[in-house]
Amino acid sequence: MPDLAADSQRPPLPEPLARPVIDSHCHIDMRGQGEDILSPQDALDAAASVNVTGIVQVGCSIRDVRAAVEMAEAHPGIVAAIGIHPNEAPRLAAQGELDAAIATVEALAAGSPRVRGIGETGLDYFRTREPEGWLIQEQSFRAHIDMARRLGRALVIHDRDSHDDRVRILLDELAGDGLPD
Repeated sequence: MPDLAADSQRPPLPEPLARPVIDSHCHIDMRGQGEDILSPQDALDAAASVNVTGIVQVGCSIRDVRAAVEMAEAHPGIVAAIGIHPNEAPRLAAQGELDAAIATVEALAAGSPRVRGIGETGLDYFRTREPEGWLIQEQSFRAHIDMARRLGRALVIHDRDSHDDRVRILLDELAGDGLPD
């Protein structure tokens, strides 16, 4: 195993974990620039060396969702979770592209057994500060919840400074699914 911290900004690998685990939220595609780029196979090898036996690659922009599916289909140790990040939703809506982006996510998810989760979706009131953007985030979040339910996939939630609204939406959307009142 190469020393991944040598000549890079990357910290040294930790000691191996006592038990195998799966990393449930990675962004391998956000892995550096130039010579500091870590390939998916290098990421898997580094993870395995510390007893991380699988990776969930999260794609959260329209460009990233395609890459996450391709990465998961090319590497058996990787599965994908794909969706439109809450901060992307208002930008896409302003360009008239949010509905098409959500439809693309659904088509990719339905078309690949390597997609195990829908999201990273949810609400982010820290970076999107205006209430109009929050309404768009809510619409996108609800569409992702519906998609995850219909496709039978896990829901990967992003929540920043929006806890009460996130809980309200989940309780509203999941009412009747056996959740306590």
